[in-house]
Amino acid sequence: MAELPREAEQALTRLLHLHSGEQPGDAAWEPVAAGASGRCIARCGSCLGIYWTADRADNNSFLPAAHGLAAHGMHVPEVLAEADYGRGCGACLVQDLGRQDLLSLKSAPAAERTAAYESAFRTLAPLYALTPDWELQPPFDTALYRWEQGYFAEHLLGRHLGRDAAAFMARPEPAAMADWLAALPRVPVHRDCQSQNIMLHGGHAWLIDFQGMRYGRWEYDLASLLYDPYMDLAEAERDRLLQRWLEISGCRWDAPVFYACAMQRLMQALGAFGNIGYNQGKDWYLQMIEPGMRALRHAAAHTPAGSPARPVAQCLLELTQC
Repeated sequence: MAELPREAEQALTRLLHLHSGEQPGDAAWEPVAAGASGRCIARCGSCLGIYWTADRADNNSFLPAAHGLAAHGMHVPEVLAEADYGRGCGACLVQDLGRQDLLSLKSAPAAERTAAYESAFRTLAPLYALTPDWELQPPFDTALYRWEQGYFAEHLLGRHLGRDAAAFMARPEPAAMADWLAALPRVPVHRDCQSQNIMLHGGHAWLIDFQGMRYGRWEYDLASLLYDPYMDLAEAERDRLLQRWLEISGCRWDAPVFYACAMQRLMQALGAFGNIGYNQGKDWYLQMIEPGMRALRHAAAHTPAGSPARPVAQCLLELTQC
């Protein structure tokens, strides 16, 4: 992990000393994440420091979401201190939930992994019944679904596979699927509900990195977990976990919507892998393309006949075949 940028270290150190009441001095920050989103996260003692810039529109949504979710009894880290530096920049200290996330159980015994997913399901299910009283990010609509498709077309189809990205986006099928999904009823969703954003602490699953919360389909979040390329679940395990989700959540199963959301989420993820891997030189993301492609083909192959998403599924199967 790269060193914490100096401006982030200084801001977090000032906030830490204000919180502790001690005189300013050096603080031993251990970088946890520092990325292209304009967010830097570091650990010091029993708390995490988060510093952000205006590089992304959702960065300033973290604190309202953290306070709002906590007020509704959701398992999210407690905010210990915060500072607004203006111009879209800020910092906060939050409860350190430790180092065990869902991804850390990738090679664990199946029973342990299943228990962790079940805990995640119990944490997530109440989210979809909330009526947030804070401002969320703009909802999933046709434009956002089309943006995800274009991200995939540019960075995966074009850059990685050498296909004609513009031709894919000009086809009527992806646009029709976006219109169909956007017209469906929506609930609050996490938006980036993958294994690294589910922490395991104190016998519960906790949500982090929820600054992208917006209204959308709960199936998008579920697909983010069950088709997560980082975990690369086997089909049998994915099917078992899907059944447990339906039992725990009580949500109504709609196969056409689920597999359409899975394709959308995987297009977004694969676009990110190509973009970050090639343009930022982070090879680990390029290694995620193969499991992501397998997951996309699986979701496409299981899209039911007669679904409004079936023409897109057939198109993706053709374009991503080996």
